[in-house]
Amino acid sequence: MPTRTVPVPAILAMVIACAAVCHAADYTVHVVEPAVTDHLILPDGPLPAVCRLKTSISLSGCRGEYEPASFVVTSSKPLDRVRIEVDPLAGEGGQWPREAVDVRVVKSYYGRSSAGPQAPIPALLVHDDDFLAIEPDPTPENPERMKNVTRGPLRDAPELQPVTIEKRRQFWITVRIPDRADAGTYRTTLRIVPANSEPVSLELGVEVHPFELRDSMLEYSMYYPVMLVPDGAQDWRTGQWSNVARLTRQQYIAECRNMLAHGLSNPNIYGGVSVRPDGTLDTSQLEQILQAREEAGMGPGVPLYTMTSAAEPVRRSLTDQEKAQRIQTVRDVMTWARRRGYPDFYWAGQDEAWGEWLASERDSFQAIHDGGGRTFVACGSDFFKIIGDVLHLPVMYVNISDPMTLFGAEQGFGPDESLRQNHRLASLIGFERQVDHPTYRRSIDGLHRLGRKIFTYTTLRPPMPQWHRRHGGLGLWRVGFDGVMNWAYTHISADPENQPMHFAMVLRTEGGVLDTPKWEGFREGVDDVRYLTTLLATLAEALGRFPDEPLIAETHQWVGKLDVAQGDLDTMRREMARRIVALQRLGHRDLTPAEALAGIDVERVEMVTLADHWRFRLVEIDQPTMMKTDAFAQDDGLRGKWFDPALDDSQWAPGQVGGGYELGAGGGWGNEPGFGWYRTRLALTASQRAGKFKYLHFDACDEDAWIYLNGKRIFEHTVESTGLMGSEIWRTPFVVPLNDVALNGDDALVVRIRNTEGMGGIWKPVRLIVSDQLMDERQVKALVTVRNRFPDTIHE
Repeated sequence: MPTRTVPVPAILAMVIACAAVCHAADYTVHVVEPAVTDHLILPDGPLPAVCRLKTSISLSGCRGEYEPASFVVTSSKPLDRVRIEVDPLAGEGGQWPREAVDVRVVKSYYGRSSAGPQAPIPALLVHDDDFLAIEPDPTPENPERMKNVTRGPLRDAPELQPVTIEKRRQFWITVRIPDRADAGTYRTTLRIVPANSEPVSLELGVEVHPFELRDSMLEYSMYYPVMLVPDGAQDWRTGQWSNVARLTRQQYIAECRNMLAHGLSNPNIYGGVSVRPDGTLDTSQLEQILQAREEAGMGPGVPLYTMTSAAEPVRRSLTDQEKAQRIQTVRDVMTWARRRGYPDFYWAGQDEAWGEWLASERDSFQAIHDGGGRTFVACGSDFFKIIGDVLHLPVMYVNISDPMTLFGAEQGFGPDESLRQNHRLASLIGFERQVDHPTYRRSIDGLHRLGRKIFTYTTLRPPMPQWHRRHGGLGLWRVGFDGVMNWAYTHISADPENQPMHFAMVLRTEGGVLDTPKWEGFREGVDDVRYLTTLLATLAEALGRFPDEPLIAETHQWVGKLDVAQGDLDTMRREMARRIVALQRLGHRDLTPAEALAGIDVERVEMVTLADHWRFRLVEIDQPTMMKTDAFAQDDGLRGKWFDPALDDSQWAPGQVGGGYELGAGGGWGNEPGFGWYRTRLALTASQRAGKFKYLHFDACDEDAWIYLNGKRIFEHTVESTGLMGSEIWRTPFVVPLNDVALNGDDALVVRIRNTEGMGGIWKPVRLIVSDQLMDERQVKALVTVRNRFPDTIHE
């Protein structure tokens, strides 16, 4: 082969292009892998190991799923008005909408770090980097104190605005895979374009899996301390935010939609059913909330977790009259809820009660139980011995704040070090500590034996995206919880600019919320459970059809050994996806000819078309008789043993087969109903007799067919034997293996056809295939397909 010389200028151009992709002269681009990490990307200092100098980002997911990615720009000089340009993703399945890719900048917000000290934390995902800022706010006690301030309305822009980069900025990508995207790979180019430097490109690829994700087997709720107020009334923006935040209906719906987009489908409700002075139920407040939730896409059909509803538990014994009254109120509320479309209604016990406090509510819990209602309460791990028999849904507390605060104090962490040690602090609060603890096991397993659910909650929402993913996802499943109800979506008190983000998942803004990396981590945890739910369901379905399939037993073992405490969650998810696809492909699957013929040397296959030297005779029977079960008794061919090799067929009509429905030249016999009999000699050459494996391939017979060789019936292709419908069998190819049949080289081949209506006969070709390689039915059919497309591929 001659060599091709590449000119030196072309080589230089390729080198320069590669350098432009990898980094510019005065800045570098690192991809954060995984994007959901407990390592905080800080404005200066060394980058953590999760930041990799790469030129591409690869994601995978299912239709309707959100997938995160992140990259970091580090510059040796200030970069002015940096734009991020993204072309639409496109692939064999077409082009996605431009809005399928959303890019934001990670913005710092002043608040409590994981270990306690106040610090600017990279915590918000924004389109506009300028509407919020951190300014000094010193006090005598804390001269280093800062505060968050707004520059204009507390509202983000709809799309990413140009960003100034002094030293380093982290960007966040969210890809939303369209609901109708075809499986396959889609790609685009993302360009980083500073106003005062050269652009750099990243390639973004998304693989769409060929299956649908199931809903999570775990339940995702959250404390949501809000109430509705009319438009124009004082709300959370005007200082009305103490016990609950006052929201307009529009704000409430926007926040519910944000929760749904992050996998949280049923937050609890502050403000339930009350009782009017005349004793009737007042459901108006709850009705307004439900209508808003339903407009956002939440419910009905889910349980209602309500705070402050009529008949809620109290901390004292009840008189018989009070018990009876509460039971009736509960029955009335349950009747209303079920008519409204909600199957279960939960009353909240006294918040964070344990010990004697929890025991003092027993009468109230019992009355709700006797009325057909259900109860939930945030409590400690000792609840089961105290009130487990009448508590339907404990929300069991797991303490994560104390270990981090104490460790930070022992190590003397200040604000900066607290941020740099964020990933180390996350390792102190893993749920795996509770997996085998006797108190936890007694409570979790005891509730499950009663057929009830158990949730968990933590109060601190640290800036630890991977921790939220791990312990709001597969960690819940491994410990044995049925769901989660954390504190909180937003906290119960704040001024709009300085919301306590260490207790909240999002920052409330005018008309919506700002997402955070930890909130994206929570969504990834929900999706991890959805992948596991899909895998387990696919596994169960496959077990019924393929009980002896080794992949099923091996997958059960793999699931049992998942290291959800320390393992790589992205690797686990990719393996779950691979196994889901493998399980779905068990059993029959239509293969392409190339797939079917893998390993078969088609050049060593001989194929002979058996078109000539056929004899034909028809036993014509009227159609009404042919449609009856006794039609076979009217077949003179069976009675006369026309399949006998010694039969004299010299008076039968000569003809060909496989050329259509024209009798003689085609093989079919027209429209007469009855039984058509075909006879020929299967004359084999010496090389054909020497072939180890032999097959007959019938492209189609109309309708039922029985095959005889040397007087013995060797094959049947009928509606009864195949399960095909009459509308299918006349055009369906079939293969007759001859490997177990004794052949002498001049064998009598007889084909009997039953036709009930329309045209009948061997109307498509019949072929003899000889090979020294064993083939199955699909491989023989693939050979014929290849022969028809590429006549020179197989010797004939």
